[in-house]
Amino acid sequence: MTLQINTRVDSITWPLNQNLTNQEIISQLELTVTENGHLISNDNLSINKKAVNRSEAGVYPVIITAIGTNNEYATKKIQAWVTDKNNVVDSSPTPQPAPAKPLQYNSSNKTAKPKKKSKKKIVYIILGVLVLLIAIIFGISACQAHNDTVQNEQAQSNALNNTNSKLDNLSEQNKQLMQQNKELQSAINTYKQDQNKEELQNQLNQIKTENEQLKNNAANNQALQNQIDQLGSTIDQIKQNPNQADSLLDQMKNNQNEFMQNLNATFQKLVSDFQQLIGQ
Repeated sequence: MTLQINTRVDSITWPLNQNLTNQEIISQLELTVTENGHLISNDNLSINKKAVNRSEAGVYPVIITAIGTNNEYATKKIQAWVTDKNNVVDSSPTPQPAPAKPLQYNSSNKTAKPKKKSKKKIVYIILGVLVLLIAIIFGISACQAHNDTVQNEQAQSNALNNTNSKLDNLSEQNKQLMQQNKELQSAINTYKQDQNKEELQNQLNQIKTENEQLKNNAANNQALQNQIDQLGSTIDQIKQNPNQADSLLDQMKNNQNEFMQNLNATFQKLVSDFQQLIGQ
């Protein structure tokens, strides 16, 4: 599966002291998500804006995460330029002074002597101003670079923690599904020994209840929900035909083996993506 986040540009304009919604960010980027070359919905899109300081002009990282239909992840980092839109330079032409009238010759006028200016003093003043400006620019750049690094590391840490939490939930839900499989196998083994259909029906009803609860908890994971649905369907079929329990279980296990291979591939891709993100 190939999940990809596509944008027309890699940066957005963020008005100073204002907030941008996820939809406004998506609109500026002209963002789309494709899976195997086909457009998919942006409903599972997560935009991490915690690193953006809305009250101070500068450039800040924003991390976008998309989740595919089979729990595949894709990430993209863009830049947010926080600027003051009201700070507009007046481009109207500067009025020019009227030309001075030439002096009329008057024999009583004395020849004016120009005042001598110290050129050396003016050069020193200009050099001093230039040195001061350069020092200020380097100081601001160094401070901004440090702030960007700290905020970028924090944003990456938050994104990694968020993904770790999702992986923990997925792992726990998968353990519960495997436990229900074991309970189903145990119930069938007991039935083969004592042929007690009533007891088998009671055990199957209990596993079915656990199965419905797990399905509600895994509402955001379509791939896992498919396996939960399959377990529930297998339970219903065994309740109707207990003697076909072994063949029904074998068929379900074959499908679950394929699911576990896809789940392991998803885990590996998640680890690889975030290692690459942290390396940036």
